[in-house]
Amino acid sequence: MRNTALDTVRRERQRFIRARGRPKGTRRAGKAGWGADLFHARHRLIRARERLTERQRRQLCELFAHEPLLAEAWGLKRAFRKIDRSPDRRTAHTVERAQIPSFTAFADGVEQWRVELLAYSDEPTTHGYAEGVINKIKVIKRRAYGLLTFTGFRKRVVIVRG
Repeated sequence: MRNTALDTVRRERQRFIRARGRPKGTRRAGKAGWGADLFHARHRLIRARERLTERQRRQLCELFAHEPLLAEAWGLKRAFRKIDRSPDRRTAHTVERAQIPSFTAFADGVEQWRVELLAYSDEPTTHGYAEGVINKIKVIKRRAYGLLTFTGFRKRVVIVRG
């Protein structure tokens, strides 16, 4: 969700540049007019800061110098990421809502699920195993067309789960 909100900001800025750079009555305004630097930066923006090369970091700094709104959105993405990375409840805290519209829905969701998100800091367990077993059973059920009894279906589930 964080990356989606950041990419929304990037696309909105690109559309704004495209609309502003194109003179009326012309079809194309050239590469400089459509925000090619924003288009090419989409993967660098989504990638975590630790995984960026030095060259990619420099390119982002240059982009942020021209696009301060995008820099603010990238900072928000990093701030929201701290919630997931925090080792305990004391260091986990929600980030204040910014004035960027695409982050408002994400911030509202974080605020609504604040208790649950902070509870994960206390006990970092998920329902992943149970969800995986349920998914396997559903696949077996879809493929079980032709099994005559529930006993045969149950045996197949036990064999696959084991």
